[in-house]
Amino acid sequence: MRPNNRPPLQRKSDGFRMQKLIVLPDSLLQETAAYPVTSGLYVTDIGYFHEAEHHYRDRPNGCESHILMYCVQGTGWYTMDGSKTYDVSPGNLVILPAHVPHVYGANAAEPWSIFWIHLRGKHALSYIEPLLTHHITTMPPAKAQKWLELFHECYNALETGYSMQTITYASQIIGYMLGMLAYGPETAGTDGGIVSSKRAAEQSVQYMLEHLENGITLKELAVHARLSVPHYSQLFKQATGHSPIDYFLRLKIQHSCRYLDFTDWTVKQISSELGFKDPYYFSRLFSKMMGRSPTDYRNKSKG
Repeated sequence: MRPNNRPPLQRKSDGFRMQKLIVLPDSLLQETAAYPVTSGLYVTDIGYFHEAEHHYRDRPNGCESHILMYCVQGTGWYTMDGSKTYDVSPGNLVILPAHVPHVYGANAAEPWSIFWIHLRGKHALSYIEPLLTHHITTMPPAKAQKWLELFHECYNALETGYSMQTITYASQIIGYMLGMLAYGPETAGTDGGIVSSKRAAEQSVQYMLEHLENGITLKELAVHARLSVPHYSQLFKQATGHSPIDYFLRLKIQHSCRYLDFTDWTVKQISSELGFKDPYYFSRLFSKMMGRSPTDYRNKSKG
């Protein structure tokens, strides 16, 4: 087990070579937590440690902030709540929720280089909860490049000075970075899972978009995803918050809005184009989802 090979508790007198580090003062954090625009999510600490020899943290009570660490080279390890120890390699992103006991460190032979962020806010947990299926994930290269660009933009903004303007800007960037991780293109887990909920949903939504004019059964969607109906339904709802058929109907209604906006087709023609045999059912469904009838929607001024 990795913890048996923990490095001694020593520090370089001059820190880590090429390191970057910003720790926001408590007075500003209190103001940030009270300000409506930033209270939901904000940065408390942010930095980069290059070839962080002897880097080691042991927090028996966890950290007050949520921690994100992205490894770009070298290796390290971590464990949470005294459970299994995980190795960390280049391309791995580690997420440590607040108040959960954890230990982590760089491997002595090839110490990691990591970008890291500490986050707080009354909505911070909601931002990271979709990511906690895997506490360690691997970002595809294209996503990692974009994520690091945003990291540098956030760091550079905070580096210009401690003000609510820069804190607000950094808060919006962090929200985007977490959104990329949770809802952007697939981020592969390290546990060898066959099909993640996100991947199953992405594949199904594309299939739905290609068959909007038809009816699709739940069994057909499950077969396309190569999963059993119960497993597929569970994964899809976990990723989207909706059942597959409900989501398919929502896509149909979304596309019907385009026909109402950009064509002079009748409601009957639009419902037929989208595979609804009964235009009255289509109108009821549209009213339920959009809060107004198709005709009222068409007559409403937009833009």
